Amino acid sequence: MAGFRAGYTRAYIQREITPMLRRSATIQTTLGFIRKQFSKRHWYLIVSAALILVISFTAAMAYWKAHRALAAARYDIAAERKHHFAILRLDPPASIAFTPLPAPAAFLNATIFQEHLFLCGSAGLFEYDQSGRLLKQYRVGAELLPSPLLRMTTGLLPDSRDPELLIVTASQGVLAFDGHEFRQIRPKDPDDRAITAILPLHTGQLLIGTQKRGVLMYDGKSLRQFHPALADLQVTELAGTGTDLWVGTMDEGVIHWSAGRAEKFSEPEGLPDRQIFSIALQDNKAYVGTATGVAEFIAGQFKRVITPGLFARSLYISGARLLIAGMEAGITEVNLEAESRGHRPVVPASLSGVQQITASGDTLLAVTSANLYTRNGQQGWRAMLSPAETLLSDRNISALAVDPRGRVWVGYFDHGLDLLDRNLHEVSHIEDDHVFCVNRILISQNNIAVATANGLVLFDSSGKQLQVLGRAQGLIADHITDVASYRDGLVLATPAGLTFLDHGGARSLYAFQGLVNNHIYAVATDGQQVVAGTLGGVSVLQDEHVLSNFTISTPGLKHNWISAITRAGDDWMIGTYGGGVVRLTRAGKFEDFEVGTGDFEVYPNAMLTTSGHVLAGTLGQGLYSFNRNTNRWSLITDGLPSLTVTALAAADGTIYVGTDNGLVSIPEQNLP
Repeated sequence: MAGFRAGYTRAYIQREITPMLRRSATIQTTLGFIRKQFSKRHWYLIVSAALILVISFTAAMAYWKAHRALAAARYDIAAERKHHFAILRLDPPASIAFTPLPAPAAFLNATIFQEHLFLCGSAGLFEYDQSGRLLKQYRVGAELLPSPLLRMTTGLLPDSRDPELLIVTASQGVLAFDGHEFRQIRPKDPDDRAITAILPLHTGQLLIGTQKRGVLMYDGKSLRQFHPALADLQVTELAGTGTDLWVGTMDEGVIHWSAGRAEKFSEPEGLPDRQIFSIALQDNKAYVGTATGVAEFIAGQFKRVITPGLFARSLYISGARLLIAGMEAGITEVNLEAESRGHRPVVPASLSGVQQITASGDTLLAVTSANLYTRNGQQGWRAMLSPAETLLSDRNISALAVDPRGRVWVGYFDHGLDLLDRNLHEVSHIEDDHVFCVNRILISQNNIAVATANGLVLFDSSGKQLQVLGRAQGLIADHITDVASYRDGLVLATPAGLTFLDHGGARSLYAFQGLVNNHIYAVATDGQQVVAGTLGGVSVLQDEHVLSNFTISTPGLKHNWISAITRAGDDWMIGTYGGGVVRLTRAGKFEDFEVGTGDFEVYPNAMLTTSGHVLAGTLGQGLYSFNRNTNRWSLITDGLPSLTVTALAAADGTIYVGTDNGLVSIPEQNLP
């Protein structure tokens, strides 16, 4: 908008003011002609006075209009840099209807606050004493907002009397904790809430790095753009001060802000990679960690690459010693003085999966997803926390099902699947080259079919793997997005079409045979009828032949991208990726809902029908619940560990709700 105003001002000056000045010049030319034609003094004076008035008026009007245009442009620029936000207090939770199943804490960050050790991660915030004894736990979705915690630090903000623990959430802004109460700094715009890094300044302001909006600044009264040169960046890291700032980005290298000037360094300037994971500062030196090495800067200038090829997830610098945390590679210790002489003495890695290296006094701290390790002097790393009891292997749920024995099958986005016993006490984990990225789990009478990104995997009722099917076995594709029972066999959804599979073999159907689109995300059946949800609309089949296709041009269908389908009585409930839920009636008409239809994404395959409800999981909005008795929709967010609901299952009156941050259960009778 500001650019438009500035352009408008320039265009106005060219269109209006310049002609006015030209007309003034024309008047002066005319005056010369008059002087030649008339010699009487009084006529000259009259014309001169009139001319002065005209010129003055013209100049005044031009100045006034230009001033208004420039003022409007400045106002719009200022407004564009301001970002609306709210300060909210987190009240103690009411009774929580959801019960979480124990999952890994997935620690990401540690810091010392009020002489206690705090760890944060996907599960929430954990407070320990100096010996590692757990004092308090603040759970995501219960005591805290339904959003994983990413990182934290301490700082004194202008709107607080005392230092606070400042915590970055994945989607809900920044939490500030004074040791007793939480308050939320919540930007209104979701893009402003997609925060990746924070940096408290000694002046009291808080610099905020975001995924899309670059660097913002919070001063207790306003949230605004820090500087246009640091706007619209995908920020990954912040380090330094307000006048000497280092900004790591996702794909533009590192930017050094100093003396009001931004200088960018990427691969052409010597960086080993343009994606920045970590930054450590010491005196006039900066160390920038990437996936393929660490870049050293001295006095703002690039000097060299340290440990080429080494992934630098986190950095810690102390004197001539640089510690590099490289995830699976563990911790690498580099003597910078020896490195500068051409030697590379490196301490062998002793830890893996390290997320952060920091220090408390003379004690080094290394955070892994499952524990915190400490090191004093030349001693080895020692686990500080007692192992936590967990049931699930991961937190990122992608598929759920309950078999006739009451066992819960839990599929993960990239970690295989778990088979939980009926009492939810014991677990068996299955993971291999095929059982890795799970899209759907179908329980049938004879076996369990698991749709994955690497084929269809069949298990017997005991959980023993029987067979893996893919293109080599006649399927139209290896990637299976959904699976449903059909007659005495199965129908598979793939990005290349449908495959019908039974004792007679595999038969495939795609757009050439009438499907509205080859890329199928969801499939559901009822008798001989098959409904396929695709990237380009809905196809209804009968006896393996396409009867009708529906697209956004069909009245009532809000979006072409169909992400989930479930049967509800005589109707089909259709989940879309961008238009909410609509109903496809038996008569072939689409109907929308007052609450269930809207501008939100139904997560792929995250719909479920029970005798009392239709449930729809969403991307970042929570769980939509349709009461089939009252015909009313409700949106559920309280108690969820994340607002992205990815999978649903039901058994014996219990609803299991999978999210990208854990699994919870709730008695169906507690649903609205």
